[in-house]
Amino acid sequence: KMPVATKSLHVANSFEDLLKLVDGDTVTLKDKYFKGKNLRMLCTSAKKVLETADLCKNEGDEEKSFFLYMRYFSMVDYIRKHKDYKKGKDTYDQLIMLDQCARVMDTLEQQKKSLQKRYAILKDAKEAEAKERKAEEAAAELMHKPAPPPQPPEPASSPPLSGGSDISLTKVPAVPDVIKPVTTQLSSFKLLDMLQDRDTKLLIMDARPRQDFLDSHLKSSDCINIPEEVLKPGIIAEELSRSIPEESVELFEKRDSVDFVVLMDWKSVDVPEDNQAPLKVLKDAIYKWSTKKVLRSEPMVLRNGYEDWLMRYPMHTTNAHTKVPETSSDPPVGNYSNTTDSVYFPDPDHLFEEAMRSAAQQAKPSGPVSNSATAAMPLVDRSKKPSLLNGPMPNSASPKVVNGGSVNVPDALGTKGSVSHKVDPAPKPLPGGPFGGLSQDSDPRDSEAMSLEGIRQTENLKQKILDLTKDQLASEKEFELLRERKAREAEEELRHAVQEREEALQAHIRQLEKERAEVEQKVTDLTRSNEQYEQKLKEKNKELMHIRQLNEEQRKADKEVHRLREERKRKEQQEREEAQKDAGKTFADKPAVPSPPRSLKPTTNTAANSNNLKSQGTNATTPVERPQGVSMRSNGNLSRSRSFPNLSMASEESASEPTGPATSAAAAPQFDRTLKPSQSIEASTAVITRQPRARTGDVFYPRVRSISPSSGQEFKRSAGLRNLGNTCYMNATLQCLANTIPLALHFLSDRYKSDINRDSHRSTGGETAHEFKSLLAQMYYNDKSVSPKGFKCLMGRLFSVYAGYEQQDAHEFLLNFIDKLHEDLNRAVNRKGAPAPLPPADEATLSLNGRINRFWCQHLDRHLSVVSDLFEGLLVSNLTCLVCRKSSSSFEVFSCLSLPIPAISGSVCYLQDCLKLFLETESMSGEAAWDCPTCKQKRKAEKRMIIARLPKILIVQFNRFRCENAWQSKKLQTYVHFPVNSFDMNAYVDHTRVDTQRRPPYHLYAFLNHYGTLATGHYIAYCRAGLGGQWYMYDDASVTEVTLSESDKRNAYILFYTSVDMRHQFISHS
Repeated sequence: KMPVATKSLHVANSFEDLLKLVDGDTVTLKDKYFKGKNLRMLCTSAKKVLETADLCKNEGDEEKSFFLYMRYFSMVDYIRKHKDYKKGKDTYDQLIMLDQCARVMDTLEQQKKSLQKRYAILKDAKEAEAKERKAEEAAAELMHKPAPPPQPPEPASSPPLSGGSDISLTKVPAVPDVIKPVTTQLSSFKLLDMLQDRDTKLLIMDARPRQDFLDSHLKSSDCINIPEEVLKPGIIAEELSRSIPEESVELFEKRDSVDFVVLMDWKSVDVPEDNQAPLKVLKDAIYKWSTKKVLRSEPMVLRNGYEDWLMRYPMHTTNAHTKVPETSSDPPVGNYSNTTDSVYFPDPDHLFEEAMRSAAQQAKPSGPVSNSATAAMPLVDRSKKPSLLNGPMPNSASPKVVNGGSVNVPDALGTKGSVSHKVDPAPKPLPGGPFGGLSQDSDPRDSEAMSLEGIRQTENLKQKILDLTKDQLASEKEFELLRERKAREAEEELRHAVQEREEALQAHIRQLEKERAEVEQKVTDLTRSNEQYEQKLKEKNKELMHIRQLNEEQRKADKEVHRLREERKRKEQQEREEAQKDAGKTFADKPAVPSPPRSLKPTTNTAANSNNLKSQGTNATTPVERPQGVSMRSNGNLSRSRSFPNLSMASEESASEPTGPATSAAAAPQFDRTLKPSQSIEASTAVITRQPRARTGDVFYPRVRSISPSSGQEFKRSAGLRNLGNTCYMNATLQCLANTIPLALHFLSDRYKSDINRDSHRSTGGETAHEFKSLLAQMYYNDKSVSPKGFKCLMGRLFSVYAGYEQQDAHEFLLNFIDKLHEDLNRAVNRKGAPAPLPPADEATLSLNGRINRFWCQHLDRHLSVVSDLFEGLLVSNLTCLVCRKSSSSFEVFSCLSLPIPAISGSVCYLQDCLKLFLETESMSGEAAWDCPTCKQKRKAEKRMIIARLPKILIVQFNRFRCENAWQSKKLQTYVHFPVNSFDMNAYVDHTRVDTQRRPPYHLYAFLNHYGTLATGHYIAYCRAGLGGQWYMYDDASVTEVTLSESDKRNAYILFYTSVDMRHQFISHS
């Protein structure tokens, strides 16, 4: 892009004057133009002002762009203080382009520095110009000041002449030979200043040919064309008004109301003397022969014409590349020429000799004038000498002025002229003329010397004026070059300063980013090390507790075994004693001694049982008869442990003892395997549960999680998620989705695998779905917190914004994740093809309800998944023309309903208020008017949002982040009350216009809070789990059961409502 030439200063004389204009404009706008205006109209005007300011900046007009930028800020300030601004803040901010304020502020700072430097240069230029003007005035005063004439003697009476006639000499006024200063010329530099002076009214008449004017002329509205073709000698102003082009007539008729009239052609220096020259004809027509319209001042001529202006200021012309016509070497007769070859200059010496001869002839006593003794030298008026073409020849007869009298001199052919003169009785000198001091009695040599001296003085003065003019031109050129050089140096210096400042700021920003990354890395490392240390401490504590418990159980088991052994020995001793007493009885007749219950001697260890249970595909049981009279709790004081190391030894000891028939009748303890859930999930209504440790009698069961329908009564909650470094936004969102039971069951039951879409380029081939299922299984099959490292790595690969460890928005993460999940599971048949449009005639005949049904069917043909089935609803944006009542509808599928927060005086509102504000009718007029297809023009219209279909699971997000001004944004801390149970959304669906399905009341099952500000904060999830509906707080890895209070709901950011009764998900269908 080529650099734009900076325009010259034309608005103010200093930066302080420019600021005064800005302040005055601000007051005028507020007092006259802002009051009573529509806010939307003001926003549109502010946008136009900003666009105009940018245009002026691109054109190089710094003053005007600075003025308009300041006006834009004044309008923005007024708009933001308007009472209606907060009602539609986002809309108004977009209309006034509030995001451009930072850029405008930077531009104003740069223009301020540039303008201050340029005004300083202008001030120096004006001071230099004032000095030059004073020098010109001093030179002009010197040229105007005539030499003091000699004092003439007192007039004496003269005796009467012979002939008796009274003849007296009549005094002729002296015409001093003074050269007038150049007051009718104007340089290009001064003409530019006059054009930029707003207090000076100027009219420029361009006397060049019409075609030359159209090809290129001075870029000003005060410039008109008086074509050379119509400038004929003798023409008057009234005839010119009828001959010139129509666009020039209006300004030509106003020539008497301007301060100055400037004439110009291609190369003229001044108004020529030739009466046939176009400039001479034009000047005489408007200044000399015009009586109806009298000019305020004599017209001035642009020195060196349009050629000089084109060379100096090409940017102020309509075409800087026009061709200047060459001056003809042989000009036509009658045209003006700057050369002096055609002008006759008489020889002063010749005139002096001729005057002396005439005086000598008059001194002779012949004729009536023979006694005249007062003959004087002739007075030469050089300005009235004719040229060789039009004037008399040098030897032609002409009257001579002799001492105030006129004498006819005979011509060369002897033609006698009548002598008519008046004689002054006393000879008087002619003051001011070069020969005024001569008399009859003066010496001819002295007279000649005085004459030559006067001529030399005149020539010296002319040469001095010429030198002064040349010096002035050289000074103007040098000053113009100096001014341009200073302007270029100032711009270059400003550009270098801005570049250096940008480089310094960029280096500083890079340094700060580097330091910030190092600090963040240290914080991350410390956080991880602290978490690892805490985790190790917890594990150590659990190990210590487990060891203590094992030791205690082992001690009790040793004590119990020792007691059993003692009891068995005692019984055996009793049996031997009885056997000795009953020596006559046989061994077969002895009563059966009950062996110790089998419940104390499991055949396999606990680990084997656990492995067997995990490997079972069904709830198999092994029924064994329990011996009569033996209770499962016969040894109630025994506290069994699955990790007791001596159980196998005790079993071997019992097996090695002799047993009788009664021993065979004793059965092993019976295990109720129906209480042990299998790991397979077959029922569609299976529920995710956590199996706590349980003890039935003396039998201990391993802790096994299950999602079978039979264990639904023991369902509690999911495990916490560890914070990997500013990942609270992800953890809180995943907890809310994990507690969305229909979604979680679809993945944990592996039903999602049949829906995986591997053909779409937008899907990940099932990678997102598999990773989500894996994370859900870890959350529901672990007591300890889960690290979602693999899930985060996947999201970082899919979205670069999640690759690092910066804070992110939970709402944005939620939409991105469920969109990827939907693309992975989209099982629609026609998902690759675009819907076929209806003909316009058929489209016009459809009602709003028909268009909604048609759009929804087309959407389901292309988007069908468990995500769309649960979360997607439909919005309709309806536009209605207020003139012809034509309506147009557009449709939008939503998975999360974003609601604005009303701008109210208090800090509390309700969810119902947000819905009313979202659905309220908006008026569109002015620049935002609707281009009605029926009216074929912009019309006022009404825009209204309609909820056409409600989803099964409704997600609501509050727009808490709002742009406060041009430099900062703000988080709204408004407390939004929202219902927990029985929230009826059907009241916000216009069933009179839309025939849609009515949804059951919604119940809140999860919500997500944001604590902090826009720059920093923390996310926490609250979820309801289990049949009892207990609420749990998920703060990353920490999971706590809470009783929901108003303080917990104050910072709600995203709400999760369900219209599906989740309780039936926990009921077994056996």
